[in-house]
Amino acid sequence: MMKQWLVGGALVLGLTGCASQAIENMNAGLSLAMGKNVSHLSEALGQPIETTDQGSRTRYRWFKESHIEPCNVEVWADSDGIVRKTSWTGYRGACESFAEGLSRVYPLK
Repeated sequence: MMKQWLVGGALVLGLTGCASQAIENMNAGLSLAMGKNVSHLSEALGQPIETTDQGSRTRYRWFKESHIEPCNVEVWADSDGIVRKTSWTGYRGACESFAEGLSRVYPLK
């Protein structure tokens, strides 16, 4: 019984560590994208599923489905394609592929 508890606890801690890394990569990658051309985000996340002009800015949206909660990334760029605002919501598991792409294009130092 004690062995099962230890194995279960280690598994939960391991999964939490991976999830925390995904969140850190999402936050850090999107932060590093600020002031850069939006094309770098397309390199990291793939082609956006939606692009909408909103005044002098363009909103780009990436979306990844999940059974728990989807991952949604929104980025606003100015008329020169420079990223001026970013946000993301969603389940960390759904965001893992986006987080991996961001860490590849915007590696943490």
